[in-house]
This record gives sequence, C-alpha cells and structure tokens, in this order.
Amino acid sequence: MALSKLKSAAVDGVRATPVTVEVDVSDGLPSFTVVGLADKAVEESRERVRSALKHSGYKFPLSRITVNLTPSNQKKTGIHFDLPIALSILIADKQLEVPEDFSETLFVGALSLDGGLQPFPGALILVDWAKQAGIKRIVLPWDNYYEAALIGGIELVPMKNFSDVIELIFGKYLKTLPIRKNEKPQDLYAEDWLQIQGQAQAKRAALIAAAGGHNILLEGAPGTGKTLLAKGMRALLPPLTRDEQIEVVKLHSVAGALPGDKKVDTIGRPFRSPHHTASHVAVVGGGSSSRPGEISLAHNGILFLDELPEFQRPVIEALRQPLEDGEIFVTRVEQSAHYPAEFIFVATMNPCPCGWLGSNQKECNCSPYQVQQYRRKISGPILDRIDLCVHVPAVSLEDLKGKIRDTEELDRYRAQVNFAREKQLKRNGGKLNAKIPGRKVNEVFVISADAEDLIKRASEKFVLTGRSYHKLLKVAQTITDLADQDEIASPAIAEALQYRFGDF
Repeated sequence: MALSKLKSAAVDGVRATPVTVEVDVSDGLPSFTVVGLADKAVEESRERVRSALKHSGYKFPLSRITVNLTPSNQKKTGIHFDLPIALSILIADKQLEVPEDFSETLFVGALSLDGGLQPFPGALILVDWAKQAGIKRIVLPWDNYYEAALIGGIELVPMKNFSDVIELIFGKYLKTLPIRKNEKPQDLYAEDWLQIQGQAQAKRAALIAAAGGHNILLEGAPGTGKTLLAKGMRALLPPLTRDEQIEVVKLHSVAGALPGDKKVDTIGRPFRSPHHTASHVAVVGGGSSSRPGEISLAHNGILFLDELPEFQRPVIEALRQPLEDGEIFVTRVEQSAHYPAEFIFVATMNPCPCGWLGSNQKECNCSPYQVQQYRRKISGPILDRIDLCVHVPAVSLEDLKGKIRDTEELDRYRAQVNFAREKQLKRNGGKLNAKIPGRKVNEVFVISADAEDLIKRASEKFVLTGRSYHKLLKVAQTITDLADQDEIASPAIAEALQYRFGDF
C-alpha cells in the first residue's frame, strides 16, 4: 500500500487554480477510480494511462487504484492531468522514484495510447500560473512549447513521449527545443483595404474607429462595400503588444482555437465574424464547460457582425453588457467563468429588408411597416452603445474603374492611428478614448467654450443620454487627437454629431 502526490493545476476561465494529484495503490480487486469532481475527459484518462504505461515498457498495477484530485469541491476539466496521474501511479507502485530536485516541477500533458505526449488547450494559462506560484520548471508536450514560451522566466522542457519524461527524471534526457525558421509576419489584411474604391467618408469613420477603439455601424445598400470596409479595418490596427498577445493566446488556447502550426508570437489582432445563425452560447460563451464565445475570442481585436438585423435578438441584446464593461461573466449550473471582452464592435446592415431604400440604383419595394419592423430589430440601447453610425453610399462607376492601389493612404492612416493611440494611452492612463469610464471624461478631456456651446445647442435638438453624451465627447476627442490638438473644438464636436445623429 502506497500513496503519492504531484502538483498540478486546473484551468478556470483564463485563470488557473492549484490541484494536487493524489494516487493510492492498495490491495484489493483491480480497479481504477478517479474522484474529486473530475469531468468526463479526466475520467477517461484511466484507459489512456493504462495503455500508455504498457506501451512505454511499464507494468500497470493490478491493484485497487484511487486517484483523488484535490481540492475535491472544485470541478476539474481537461486532458492535461494524464501525465501527472501516470507518474503518480508509478511512484505509488514503487516502479519510479522522483528525485527531490523535481519537487518544484509541474508535469502537464495528455497521453496517447502509445505513450506519446499530446497538446492540450490552456497551456499558456497553466504556465502563467506556475510562474506566479514559484514553480521552477514545467514538463509539457512538444506542440505546446511555443505557446508556453510567451511567458518568460520559467524553464520549459518540451517532451514528445512518456519515455522522455522518465529519462528526464533519471537524468538521462538531453534537452532539445523545437526548431523553427525565422519568419516575418506577413501583412495579410492590407489587401482588403486596398480594394476599397471611393468611400472617403466611410474610410474617415473607419480611421476614427480604429484610432480610438470606437464601435461603428455601417449602413447602406447591397454592394456598396460595407463588408470590405469592415474587413479592411484590420489593416489600420497596430500590432498586438506583448501583454495583449498573451491575453489573446490565453483565450484562444483555452477555447482550443489555436491551430497546431500557428506561430503564436506573430499572431495578429483577432477578427471574429460569426454567421448570423450563430447561437447565443456561441457568441456569448458557455456550454457544458463555460468556454469563451466569439465576443471573448475577439478581445483586443474586432467583432464583426455582418447584416446585424439578421442575428437572433437574444444574441444582439447579449452584447449590451460586454460593450459597456469590456468583460463577460459566463455562469452555468456546473461552472462559472470570467472572460475579458474588450473589442471594437463593427456591424453592417441594409436600410430595409430589400436593401434599396434611399438608393438611386434601384427602387425599394418595402412597405413603411416592413422598414419599421426591420429597423426595430436593432434596439435603442444597442444603438446607444455604438459610437459611429455611417451611411455608405453606392460607389460610382468612375471609382469602380479605378486601378490605383493607394498604399500611401494606407501607410498614412496607419501612422495616424499609431500616433493618436500613443497620445491617448499616455493621457488616459493606458486606455483608449472609447474605453475610459464616463465619470473620468470631464476630468481628462479639455473642451473649448465654443464646443460646449455647440453641445448645448445639440442637446436641444437631439436626445442626449448620459451615455451618448460621453460617447460624443470620446469620438470628438479621437478626432482631436488625429488632428494633433490638445483641446476639443467645435469642428470635432460637429463631426462627432454627424456620425451619431446624421442618418439614424
């Protein structure tokens, strides 16, 4: 009869919590029991561990084996418990003795039936937790190495199979690292922007949205280039900072959305574009394991909803809290999780069901009631959370014939976005204009007397709620930053008013 213990951790949202893997091997009828609120994937480790030990040249004990994952009141999910369970069984059965210098080593990884170490979701989260917990070394699957390497200051030992882990413990393993060619990240998004012909006003609005992190709604007839504008906005955004990159990779890792061949250190800003038939859970997050949804996978990037009125109403209304707070709390019966959800919301819509209302190209055949019902699909509270509403007119034939790819304009816009963002982050304490709390707007922004007078006159004509007033000032401040001015003047307010109330 023997007992062994190894350190491990469980992934909880984008955080990790400590778990101890306890294994007891005792006399009795052969059995393998996993306790400690383990989910189905953890329970299935019994068969994976049994086969992996056998194919790695070890004997699986014909005894009563009990695996306890403590604390027992916390739900455990994930396949990364395979490796510590297999090692603990060998230690408890006296087939293996781990040296004292491995007491601060974390073993994580899934096992295949032949003993190979398989990658698992959430590796970056576990590595980040391990570093903060003072763990010196992590043994993990080979294919999780570059993801985990985003966190520095901790020794990573990538392995290909269970036998390598045993050799490491015995001091016989020669450490090697995956080799990768040095690759420069390619600009994959410039092509969308360079295809846009004409649309000067819409491009100006996209520039403002990208510079200040503002939400934008593009409305216009079919074929005017709304979708192209939305996709082209990716080309205006600056590369992810190191901290932003870690946040993005964490979310995509725990969601299992990182391709095996993805070079995570060159990953760009997310651009999530769910289909209009996407369910509430797919967009918001949740399910049986409270996985992050599209709004969290768009964190630090763009969430694009094409043809917004075609989405289910519960999906649209579920955006209220994330658009306001930049985070989402997913609560289900078995598990709750907190995910960041700070993104630029970009949406498109037609002016009516047929799409041709107000167009000079084709006559609209919708009744006033149909138009009203269509536009009612976008509620007032959602519109109130959108900073810029822009009408995208039809492109003229002369513009469509244009063959000039204005790379100079793209370079100029990118430089303006970078300049405006640097100015905002310095002034706003690390936040973009769109993301600072409304209560701090009057503390941070400087508004001229003529701008104050224009706002007062606008409030008499338009309905200015507390939120819309603050959003008006935030957009005006971004316009001011792009012009490299320090005080919000009346022209900036006038342009911001046009985007907020011009066509809606």
